[in-house]
Amino acid sequence: MNALVLKLFNLASFVYLIVTSVFIADFMGGAMEQVYVMPAPYAFSIWGLIYLLLLWFVVKSFFADEELDRVVKGIGLWFPISMILSGTSVVVGTNPSILFIALSLLTLCVVYTIIQGLGLSSTNYRVPFSIYLGWTSIATIVAAFVAIKGNGIEEILSIGELGWAVIMLTAGGLIALAFHFLQKDYLFPLVFVWGYVAIYLYQDSALIKFITGGFAALLLIILCVNWFKTKGK
Repeated sequence: MNALVLKLFNLASFVYLIVTSVFIADFMGGAMEQVYVMPAPYAFSIWGLIYLLLLWFVVKSFFADEELDRVVKGIGLWFPISMILSGTSVVVGTNPSILFIALSLLTLCVVYTIIQGLGLSSTNYRVPFSIYLGWTSIATIVAAFVAIKGNGIEEILSIGELGWAVIMLTAGGLIALAFHFLQKDYLFPLVFVWGYVAIYLYQDSALIKFITGGFAALLLIILCVNWFKTKGK
């Protein structure tokens, strides 16, 4: 597909994401089910940062150098599709939303993998996608629990909500750790620190606080140690 057409499609998809998420969702949104993985409301303000970074990427692409043009062509339609799916997830209702946000997560994984495989001279172009992917990962977990509780499901495979919350939060923390070591990415795990601290502050369960607080502290320590090691070379 022509690069200019891709850039215009990216811009249109970004506008759709903003309109649905910032304007339409405010009128359609109701109270969310309170689940064990729900972070404090302030945590969702990270969407503001994500929108700004995506806007930077979209606008900058119209004045792109050769390397950024490679990124735009490389990620192709996966990027705008991820924004369309993300924007749609907030206006379709609780049950369908989990499908849309999960598909958005999958498309963002594809986008990130493509960018990593381009062999770019700088990691700057992956910054918006590291944060976007990190928060969409957490949002997918939250959306799944909200949908399950909203449908009155109390147990899955004889495990209750608290048990699944522990499993999913542990899995999320381990994924953030692995992501850092495998991709040399500091921002993706930092998003998990942001989200887990917000869950720690919002939830009363001692077990949830132990899991989220422990992973947040562990991630921060590892990130700081590795950052200082890198700077010392």
